[in-house]
Amino acid sequence: MNASELQDKITQLHYDNQDAYATRGRIRSIMNGGPSGILALLGDQIKGFQDWQVPVPNLMSTGLEHLAQKIGRIPNLKIDIPNDRDSERSKQKAEKMSRIISAYDENQRLDIQMPQVGRWLPGYGFAVWVIKEKKDANGVPYPCAELRDPYNCFPGYFGADQQPKEMSIVRRVPKYALAKVYPNFKKQIYDKDMGTGLSIGSGSASPYTDSYAGSWANSNGQGDLISEYYCEEGTYVFHMSSGAIFDFIPNPLSSGPAFVVAKKFSFDQLQGQYDQIIGLMAAMAKINVMSIIAMEDAVFTETNISGELESGQYRKGRFAVNYLAPGTQVSKPASNVPYQIFQQIDRVERQLRVGGAYPVTDDAQSPLSFATGRGLEELGASMSLMIREYHTIMSDAIEQTDAKRLEWDSAMYGGKSKQLSGYSNNKFFSEKYDPEKDIGFNYKTRRVYGAMAGYDEPQKIVTGLQLLQAGIIDTETLQENMDGLDNIVRVNERITREKADKVLFDTLLAQSQQGDQRATMAIVEIRKNPGDVENILDKFFTPQEPQMTEEEVSFVEEAGPGGQSLPPQGPPPGIAQMLQGMGG
Repeated sequence: MNASELQDKITQLHYDNQDAYATRGRIRSIMNGGPSGILALLGDQIKGFQDWQVPVPNLMSTGLEHLAQKIGRIPNLKIDIPNDRDSERSKQKAEKMSRIISAYDENQRLDIQMPQVGRWLPGYGFAVWVIKEKKDANGVPYPCAELRDPYNCFPGYFGADQQPKEMSIVRRVPKYALAKVYPNFKKQIYDKDMGTGLSIGSGSASPYTDSYAGSWANSNGQGDLISEYYCEEGTYVFHMSSGAIFDFIPNPLSSGPAFVVAKKFSFDQLQGQYDQIIGLMAAMAKINVMSIIAMEDAVFTETNISGELESGQYRKGRFAVNYLAPGTQVSKPASNVPYQIFQQIDRVERQLRVGGAYPVTDDAQSPLSFATGRGLEELGASMSLMIREYHTIMSDAIEQTDAKRLEWDSAMYGGKSKQLSGYSNNKFFSEKYDPEKDIGFNYKTRRVYGAMAGYDEPQKIVTGLQLLQAGIIDTETLQENMDGLDNIVRVNERITREKADKVLFDTLLAQSQQGDQRATMAIVEIRKNPGDVENILDKFFTPQEPQMTEEEVSFVEEAGPGGQSLPPQGPPPGIAQMLQGMGG
């Protein structure tokens, strides 16, 4: 593919996404808040606001934060064993695959990516991972699913399987960074722009060329436009300012292009969760500003005087006294406009919460005057279904990234020994493997969210204990669904040890009450050293060698080395007896 064909494809992708692109910019501005959010809601005629002057509650942003906190978690990894190969060797291979994928997740910091996906997926309607290669701290290469900002991504035709086969990602990269990576194109990089940059109508093709100068990925917003074009052939790096192809990376994957798109379910077009309530947010902003103005007018309302003022100038403020002629009438016109505005704001807020699926219970507010546990559970049922749907999307996307990472590792480093370390099944490990032998063509994984993945901690405790008591789950499954239990193996060891210590201590108390002097002394020792209970219990309950009676001691002393009885020993013989014995 030459530069002209590549530019045509990139241009076509940008035009295909121009309708959604305008909404993306508006969503981004509202979510970031501040003056840009007010301008996105009310238009350019509202100017001069600063961050601390914005009088609008950003329900879209807070609703997205609460939703992301519920869905932005890593699903549990499951590696199934084929039914026809249920052997010990197959089980060990599945455990090894689990450790390899856990090392992938830890090296690419998937636990940090998922909360960000929880914000981009509902906000923009989709999220994108790009499969690349990186190196760990020891220099060992590993496949990595790199999370990209959807605002910069222009996916192609989704097709019947809802997965595009091509995508363009536009970024603005500083010139010195480009020249360092591509020194052969240093002249094109530092030359004046040739004006070949793409444009969509009156807007620019790149998000970093509009009024929004930068982002968390590129704070200064300066540099040249670079388009990464992904297709089944590979990845093209296209310099949009000079119209030159800087690089081409072949695609080692046979399953398709080296990217995965997680798309929110919608009717028949790409939409985010909050696309339909932008107008309501604009109405709420207008009414909120009007309510503040109306309240100020109600406080500083005018005073009407019908009659004569005897004290001269009319005084205002605290402790002011005015003398009026008899028959004078003083009145302030009353207005109930502020209260009507407050009622309208409440209606708009309810419409916003319904349209954005943002219940008041997320803000610790009771929707009922008399709330029962069952009533609140029914109110949260729709929220649980929505979280389950997002979990379906995210688990499917992670399964696709697992398959592409395993295929990448097997295709690029098959036959070579590699070593990765990580944390799996609550244990640290260092795994040495051969991608061709240990992975082969087995790229299938399962990502499963727990039974209580969308619950808060009090709900998890109550529901988990009920399931445990009913015999539906075991204790370890309940522990896996609880946040904060990092090393479950270590926790279970401590629980078992505490149970054993309690049994031994109760036994020690019982023996002491029965008059055992050694048990009583052990109790006294525990009272003196309460921090050394384990060692005292070990010393007391360690079996000792049996003590011999006096008869057994005398018998042993009389027995010889072979166990035979020795003749009785008398006084030592004299010299005459010795000579007599020698003569004999």
